[in-house]
Amino acid sequence: MTSEKSCSEPCRAETRRNQVLCAAAQCFRQSGFHGASMANIARAAGMSVGHIYHYFANKEAIIAAFVAAEQDKTRALLQAMLDADNAIQAIIDYAATGLDDSLDANNTALQLEILAEAARNPNVARIMRESDDALAVLGSQLMNKARSQLPALPENEMLARRETIIALFYGLSLRGLVSSRLHRDEVLTVLRRTLQQIVES
Repeated sequence: MTSEKSCSEPCRAETRRNQVLCAAAQCFRQSGFHGASMANIARAAGMSVGHIYHYFANKEAIIAAFVAAEQDKTRALLQAMLDADNAIQAIIDYAATGLDDSLDANNTALQLEILAEAARNPNVARIMRESDDALAVLGSQLMNKARSQLPALPENEMLARRETIIALFYGLSLRGLVSSRLHRDEVLTVLRRTLQQIVES
């Protein structure tokens, strides 16, 4: 009985925590970071404000959890590409997953709210920079592996290529929100060709 209880408590806590995050994401998208109060989030989560504070000290802590989740997802994708035999082909194959993530309007809306808060709030900016720095290490390793059989490039050139690839997906997220002319399959064809050109040229 004791072991069952000790096992179920962490599971229950994780479920509650995810419940808060789902509610917060909905509120941030609808009302913006500052327009979404803890009371709004509590109402959307179906729990008391006091209960939410049991899991998150404030809205910044909620943002930190979103950033950590996105970092974990991206790290897993980068590691999978690193583990592939052919890193260039892995990058090209990843394009479909990356494009679909970029065209997820709900995710883009949430990320834009976090970016906007980072521009105003040094603590949120620091959280995002630390996450970006951690992922940059894997990104550089992937670029180095992809070009291991190609002529060496200066470090700044490799960095510029890595940043350009990231910018492609960021830009597609924004275009996906406003453009009625963005056709997924056609864009994917061009994106794959572009990624190959950036890595191999």
